[in-house]
Amino acid sequence: MTLNVLIIDDTQSDHHICVEHLGGESEHYHFLHAYSGADGLQLYKNHAIDCILLDYNLPDMNGLEVLEKLSGVEKIVPVIMMTGEGNEIIAVTAMKLGSQDYIPKKAVTTSALRRAIEHTAKHTGLLKKIEQYRVDLERSNRDLEQFANIVAHDLKSPLRAITQHLTLIKNKCAEALDEKSQHSLEFAVDGAERMNALIDALFTYAKLGFGEPDFGTVDIQAVMENVQRDLCVAIEETGARITSDAMPHVNGNALLLSQLLQNLIGNAIKYCKNTPYIHASAVQEDDYWRISVRDNGIGIPPMQHQKIFAIFRRLHQQEEYPGIGLGLAVCERIIKQHGGRIWVESEPGEGSIFHFTLPTEKIIPERKVIYA
Repeated sequence: MTLNVLIIDDTQSDHHICVEHLGGESEHYHFLHAYSGADGLQLYKNHAIDCILLDYNLPDMNGLEVLEKLSGVEKIVPVIMMTGEGNEIIAVTAMKLGSQDYIPKKAVTTSALRRAIEHTAKHTGLLKKIEQYRVDLERSNRDLEQFANIVAHDLKSPLRAITQHLTLIKNKCAEALDEKSQHSLEFAVDGAERMNALIDALFTYAKLGFGEPDFGTVDIQAVMENVQRDLCVAIEETGARITSDAMPHVNGNALLLSQLLQNLIGNAIKYCKNTPYIHASAVQEDDYWRISVRDNGIGIPPMQHQKIFAIFRRLHQQEEYPGIGLGLAVCERIIKQHGGRIWVESEPGEGSIFHFTLPTEKIIPERKVIYA
């Protein structure tokens, strides 16, 4: 394997020294030479570089500025910073910017330079594979999203026609049918409508896995108020009472967190035999907020606490409590996208408390060159 080594240094003699330490042009090393930061960046963009030996002092910019510019180019190349000054501040700053190694020029020896290059060589192949996996994963996600859109459209088109014709028959011919036939027709219409809702829910669930949602500051108190407005019909019909403690601001996606709380509060209203009472609270624990939604509903057996978050997992018959069985699976996926977890405390007949955690500050990695 031949490594393409780019040397960015304004002193020609230092180029020769580095080349000599590495044994010159051979089956192991091929060298490209740049004598300014701009020339180095251009060579870096136009060639397949495996390693960069970067001097700090350059005529047009310093090595740290070159490192910053390298971070804007989406290629994975390890960098070894070299300087004649031996300044610890420069060394620390270079490492923070992504330099894989730092060697003062006075300490450059054949063994030191080869050791650094060999260490780089071991990681270069792995880093390129990781980058390829990332590219392949992004392509796969795009293909899956397109597939989901096509499937949703192709499934819903004939289903819409079936529903329309069944409804037409029901409206025009129901009186001419006997009781058994009317029941069968109603069953078919209901099944088609549920299938339509199922496709919509599956598509919503699938889309949560595509891409990274945009995060920003979210006022959970405002989200709670919006959710109550969205559920106003169910609240009025059941007389549900919803209260909350002071809720925090978190770093997240407002739309997804609204969907999460709407699912939890909607379930709390639906799975209650008495007048629903729901209370939300929040407690900060280390670097997380633990938000809890307590209800006075029918409760959940302990053996089902983990299973209820599985897709299509339902604990009750459709006739008793209608639904599809995707709500809590969606909640779990949303929380995972926010770097938290969700769980339930419940006993049959004693209500439930759904807890979920959200980091107080979501750390989003900077998009930059990855160095070994």
